[in-house]
Amino acid sequence: MSASQYGRVAFDFAGRELEGDVAEYLADGDISGPDGLLVVDVDGGRYRVAESDAESLG
Repeated sequence: MSASQYGRVAFDFAGRELEGDVAEYLADGDISGPDGLLVVDVDGGRYRVAESDAESLG
């Protein structure tokens, strides 16, 4: 996977639904699965979210 495979995503953060553009993809495979981390730019702030917790918006 790479950040280019994602455009805009939505995800839950502390009970709020946030939406932003994926700026970076960090590979993070471990024994719990091959899930990576997305670094998402939301109005200038950067959030890390597990790939499986983000919904692609296109």
